[in-house]
Amino acid sequence: MKPLCFVKWIAAILLSFTTLHAGSLDKKSVVVYYGEDIPWSLVGIHDYIILQPDHVDTATHGFKLYRENVYAYVSVGETEKGQTIYDKLDKAWLVGSNKTWRSKILDIGNPDYQVFFFEHIIEPLKKQGFKHFFFDTLDSWQAVAKTPKEKERMRKGLIALIETFHARYPESKLILNRGFEVIDAVHDKIEAVLFESLFYGLSGEKLRYAKIPAEDREWLKGEMKKIEAYKLPVIIVDYMPLDQKEKIDKTLRAIEALGAIPYIGDRHLMRFGYSSRQAVKREVLILYDDTQFDGTDEDDKIYSSPFLQLSMPLEYMGYIPMLEPISQWKLRPSDKDRYTGAIVWISGNYANKYPKAFTKKIANLYKNHIPLLILESLRYDRHRSLYKMLGFSVSPLRENGIAADKATLHYDKRMMGFEIDPFVPTDSLLYRMPKAKALCRVQYGNRTSLLAAVTPWGGFAFEGSLITDIKKQDLWIANPFRLLRETLRLSQIPVPDVTTENGRRLLFSHVDGDGIMNRAEWDPERFSGETLYDNIFSRYTIPISVSIIEAETSPQGLYPKLSTHLEAIARKIFALPHIEAATHTFTHPFYWSKIVDDHLDPNYRLKVKDYDFSIKRELGGSLAYINKTLEPKGRQTNLIFWSGDCLPQEPTLAYVYRNNLLQINGGDTTISNSEPWLSHVAPLGIRRGHYYQVFTGAQNENVYTNDWLGPFWGFKRVIQTFKLTDTPRRLKPIDIYYHLYSGSKRASL
Repeated sequence: MKPLCFVKWIAAILLSFTTLHAGSLDKKSVVVYYGEDIPWSLVGIHDYIILQPDHVDTATHGFKLYRENVYAYVSVGETEKGQTIYDKLDKAWLVGSNKTWRSKILDIGNPDYQVFFFEHIIEPLKKQGFKHFFFDTLDSWQAVAKTPKEKERMRKGLIALIETFHARYPESKLILNRGFEVIDAVHDKIEAVLFESLFYGLSGEKLRYAKIPAEDREWLKGEMKKIEAYKLPVIIVDYMPLDQKEKIDKTLRAIEALGAIPYIGDRHLMRFGYSSRQAVKREVLILYDDTQFDGTDEDDKIYSSPFLQLSMPLEYMGYIPMLEPISQWKLRPSDKDRYTGAIVWISGNYANKYPKAFTKKIANLYKNHIPLLILESLRYDRHRSLYKMLGFSVSPLRENGIAADKATLHYDKRMMGFEIDPFVPTDSLLYRMPKAKALCRVQYGNRTSLLAAVTPWGGFAFEGSLITDIKKQDLWIANPFRLLRETLRLSQIPVPDVTTENGRRLLFSHVDGDGIMNRAEWDPERFSGETLYDNIFSRYTIPISVSIIEAETSPQGLYPKLSTHLEAIARKIFALPHIEAATHTFTHPFYWSKIVDDHLDPNYRLKVKDYDFSIKRELGGSLAYINKTLEPKGRQTNLIFWSGDCLPQEPTLAYVYRNNLLQINGGDTTISNSEPWLSHVAPLGIRRGHYYQVFTGAQNENVYTNDWLGPFWGFKRVIQTFKLTDTPRRLKPIDIYYHLYSGSKRASL
């Protein structure tokens, strides 16, 4: 088969909660996928997940969650130029060629090659985190071994290699691709046997799809019976075009009827095929305009409208928003299998500067039948071909003899008027589409222009029907929940709910470490950390996570003369049985995106003398300080509360995931009675590369106190936030989140 705690709970539930589209849980299933960017929510339902290890980030939560089901692909009998090990191979081990795959056949019977195999192939994969393996190209030697003696040498070499693997890694499971000649000798050392092309396979160097001759199929069935005699699972991989759904279903059932585990894949295994179980697609592609950023501190996708406005409604319905920058995004073969829909919210530079490239990207989604939602208008003079492809009829109002000032709005009140009513747009064009279901339209005399509609390919919502800005407040015109569901044809699915358990709303509390040394204004002899201990931490015995900033408490920090006293306060807090310790970092970085090559200028953090910044010291070092100096004996923490702008970038998150740390903070959920808008409810978090930052459930008191300028009693308004995120939809858990400096003022306390 050639290439061929709360924070932790949130991450786990988002990945482990999958919905079956077809098949039964009592049937084993498999996925064989050699592409990149693996969607764990799609592959995690399978018992056997066979992946190319070069494409797997083993630090991600998805891999860690499903590690026991993951099998790393390893080519035993062949190699090819370009692989990292190729130049290290002794060329005497290259004993032939496979023209179809342009690869070299290896001498698997050579003891020296076997030593190399374990040292340079298996051991590095084990160190990366892979536990189980799938051995491919076990029969390649048959193309070069011509004499009985040579064939026996190769066969015994393969047996020795498998036995050595089992002896060295008894906890590791092994799936073989074919290897029929050695099953009798190694059956007790393997987990399962996979073979390809029972009903449908590939033919010739161009890998054409082909039906398998009956005599070949009967021979394979005979080999299958030998394997079944050892009570080993049999996995059968057939190949066919993945758009032949009826034929695929029939083949799946035929393989299952033989007692085997089926998989139907495409010729290169670069798409997600079909097995006994099939997950509902939960990822929604969201394309945002990355070219509109102007070099300010807000040049981040977290500030883009698509992220801020669409992520949370999708998450609420059980779907996963996948933001991609429009300038870099390309449709991959697997995208048509993974995305249940796509949203294009591009009103900025890219679409107008690069209309041909933009049209091509949208056409790829359209032609691959991925439901498509287009938001805000696209300039007609730059995108005539796109409008035509989508079925629009567009004409100027003047050409129709229509007075734009004599317009009336008509709209579906279930879909529009969510927070504010629609309005007649400034656009001087008439949009029509014969087969569209109107959601919002403008009537100009006897002519109608569509502002929003459900269409055969998805839907759209143009200016006047989507969202509007009033005094820097974004108000939804459309009901985003209904608009997304109807245009993208989103199924009603069970939702991984991070707000509720057993019907009851979740409550948690966490405290940022800023200001443990602030003096209580009514008693300057006491520090804010002490007043919180007396009035909050020791009185309310709900679970609370409390962090400290090492630079504020340690002798090497900013207040060495106060360190002994401040450390004693921290130890006293952390000794409480319901308190969980956390770090708010060493020097409290203000702007995480300013970290360049693992360095942060002192102007963007607390200025600790003689400190050479590094992510390892900032995070791992501060945790080590807490665990060694402040935590009670027998207790350790691995929890980080992000500081400053709470925008850790991918390298920082990579450190967190590679070291199995937990993290929270960021997101701005500040909805209140004076600003009761959905745009003030943040998503669950944000993806950076393969990693995910977890946001808070609500904002801290700094926001409610006007950046700690007053009123200092302002945090009481967070109760409004808790209520408005509970009804009419429960969007958030209750998160009582504040800073240690709140213990320094009577009003805030």
